[in-house]
Amino acid sequence: MFQTRQIQISSSTLKNRETPKDEIHHDNSLWETILSTYLGPRIILALLAASYATNFPLGSIMNEQLPASAATTGRMVLAALALSPFVPRLTPALRIPAILCGCFTAAGYITQSLALVEIDPARVSFLGSATVLWCPLLELWIDKKPMGLKESPQTWLAAILCMTGVASLELTADTWQNASFSITAGDVLALSQAVGFGTGVFWTSRMLAKEPDQALPVTATLVATTSFVSMLWSLTDGWMFTNPDWQNTLALPGLLSNPDMALVAGAIVWTGLISTSLTFWVELMALGRINPSEASVILASEPLWAALFAAVFLGQSLSPSDALGGALIVSACLANALLGPERFAWMWSKEKSR
Repeated sequence: MFQTRQIQISSSTLKNRETPKDEIHHDNSLWETILSTYLGPRIILALLAASYATNFPLGSIMNEQLPASAATTGRMVLAALALSPFVPRLTPALRIPAILCGCFTAAGYITQSLALVEIDPARVSFLGSATVLWCPLLELWIDKKPMGLKESPQTWLAAILCMTGVASLELTADTWQNASFSITAGDVLALSQAVGFGTGVFWTSRMLAKEPDQALPVTATLVATTSFVSMLWSLTDGWMFTNPDWQNTLALPGLLSNPDMALVAGAIVWTGLISTSLTFWVELMALGRINPSEASVILASEPLWAALFAAVFLGQSLSPSDALGGALIVSACLANALLGPERFAWMWSKEKSR
């Protein structure tokens, strides 16, 4: 439930996706200067992946004390309240698209949470990385962009490297020995999260490519929509009717003032205000300047950051599979950002010579 939206990239279509300079309001701020560079938004997305990785240990803390729907609702309601002043600033033309994007994002959170009930987190994480394949397909189907092996080979190379790296990080030897490889309902739900998150971010990047100054209002609307859908989920989940003290132990605002739930409250505050509202807004600012397929590959480095945090803060050692997975994910980001179709022309030239 707390593995957050992995987004996607293709350097061959980068110039078409990025916002033309003459469409951006002139701003001499340091923030605008960073975003206007080639590396700026890419470095920011990598740092955001690190921020999202904090959701894993904090999500574990919340899941031990709260139902999945209650944890998601608390986090999203707090984030929505923090961003609520910016919802009225959304331009009328973007209202319906932003709400639809929020519905896709909410679907990603819900299906991910349900998948975690059915199958192990490593498998959910691996299947969720399918966003790096889903976004290029959306570019092909919706934008009608040539995304075949000849037109955009670096995108597919990056997707393969990235998913292999995530598998190396998440699927340990014990996982392989104990896993059942028949397709289950949990597998379908885990793949559905990739569709939800990937579709939401794909349409968001389209909106912000045209109106980058709407990043904050769009963020507020997406989070508000996700919060509303999460509340509906909580209402149908039943815990409000089975726990007579739910207002003080499972929901806001009583949860925040309950001394017995201080650790959980702190996790909700961090995930709601920092790793959801603030991080999501910064992410959308960067998405207005970068192709969604490339962004998904960069954000898919989240498991790498999670492994590093586990090594630094929890004392867990990095195994050879962790090192291999990290190297593959970094290679995927570099391949997608630095390689163009012309680097693979030799493959097709040999084919023609035959």
